[in-house]
Amino acid sequence: MQSRPVARLVRLLGDGTPVTTERLIAATALSHRSVTDVLGRLEPWLESGPRGHRLREPAEPWGTTLRGSAREVERRMAELTAAAPRRRRQLDHVAATVETRVRRARYLADHYDLDGATVLCVGDHDLTSLALALLAPRCRVAVVDVDDELLEHVDRSAAQLGAAVACRFADLRLGLPADLAATADLVFTDPPYTPEGVRLFAARGCEALRRDDHSRLLLCYGHGERQPTLGLKVQAVLHALHLLVEEVRPGFNRYEGAQAIGGASALYVTRPVAATWRTVERDPPGGDRIYTHGPMAVEAGERPLPEALARELPDPLPVAELWRLSERHAAARPERRPKLPETAAADLSLAPALAPRLLLAYRGRRLRLALPGAAANALLAAEGWQGRLLGASYRLRLIARDGALAVIEAERRDDAVTGPQLLARQVAEHPAAAAASSLREGLIAAGAARTKNEARAVLAELPNLDARPMDLPLHQLRQLADALPALAGRNVSQSV
Repeated sequence: MQSRPVARLVRLLGDGTPVTTERLIAATALSHRSVTDVLGRLEPWLESGPRGHRLREPAEPWGTTLRGSAREVERRMAELTAAAPRRRRQLDHVAATVETRVRRARYLADHYDLDGATVLCVGDHDLTSLALALLAPRCRVAVVDVDDELLEHVDRSAAQLGAAVACRFADLRLGLPADLAATADLVFTDPPYTPEGVRLFAARGCEALRRDDHSRLLLCYGHGERQPTLGLKVQAVLHALHLLVEEVRPGFNRYEGAQAIGGASALYVTRPVAATWRTVERDPPGGDRIYTHGPMAVEAGERPLPEALARELPDPLPVAELWRLSERHAAARPERRPKLPETAAADLSLAPALAPRLLLAYRGRRLRLALPGAAANALLAAEGWQGRLLGASYRLRLIARDGALAVIEAERRDDAVTGPQLLARQVAEHPAAAAASSLREGLIAAGAARTKNEARAVLAELPNLDARPMDLPLHQLRQLADALPALAGRNVSQSV
């Protein structure tokens, strides 16, 4: 990852002319300690003398393997951008120019050795992941976002490009998908430009980074030249997270709009240290309001439910509290599981995308949710994919409606099920496990496979199952639900 200066040093040593330590330091900007450490590691292949050091044989160059010209990548990115879902103002989406999207990918490829490395985009409405997949095919790319339409576009576009981009859903206010923790070498994010938004996205990005000296968090941020206090507040956030700012590139990002900040923002290259992760663990980010627009804006007022619906939500819990309680319960051993309320309730009227995920995460007896009418209808439609996937574990019914909002109740089923419902219940009742793991057990229980290896071979036909069900984008959950009848209908001879 951070071996570009070392690569320059090795190239100098391989030129055939002896090079002094002083010249190696000047040419690479590495410290004396780092240069002497590299020389020590290369000692078996070095010739050293009064004139300096040189390699006995030239070294093979290394770096990021690139594909395609800048013009070709820009052309493809323009096509992908034109086909992308509409921007969501309530999520502070402002489109970066196509040139900026490619410039980001090029910067990462030029400054880091990405072959075999993992880059996570925390939020990706500018499709930086696809630009990187186009330019650096040997880089592993992942995306986490709260916008299901965007995740579907990234996933399908990556497949068309012959690239593998792992897509995960997450409302970062609740946490990071479990399988992304401590997996990334680089994190790239263009967060909401509020101190609260920057802290949340930066903290979750740090949680995703490997805990070593090579990890880096690259963050975009801009403020108007007449608003230095805003910039100072965000820099204070980075300082509070103990992120070392190694480089700032003013005006690196250009936008189609964003006139309040001059249509541009800076790129911050930051380096976490040991205190960074201690801070994130000790003081995790919280708060619902992180945006500058919409009902979840920092300055937005409360939107209470209509009284008729509020009466149907007994003692509602904050969504983040219920989510984390469900996660702890699912991940703990039976004797250590925290107690779940007999009936839990939550207001998801401003976050309906969480409804199917919370039903997959929760393991209590009964759950009541306030939702927009369309989201409630999607859950209540027995023949719809959400009804087929979740109806195997819950009896879903409408409690009340008021205008465009509704309250539904999901009551845990304990009757026996078979076939596709058995597989669906297996997935829903093991929320801490990857979907693939739950389905393997379900296939064996349903008689569609005799062993885990046979079940694994069956599931090889279905991609994107290596995450917890609630971390999958909606389109992947829909694909899973649609595949269950065929999976359950297989006989053992088909599985061999």
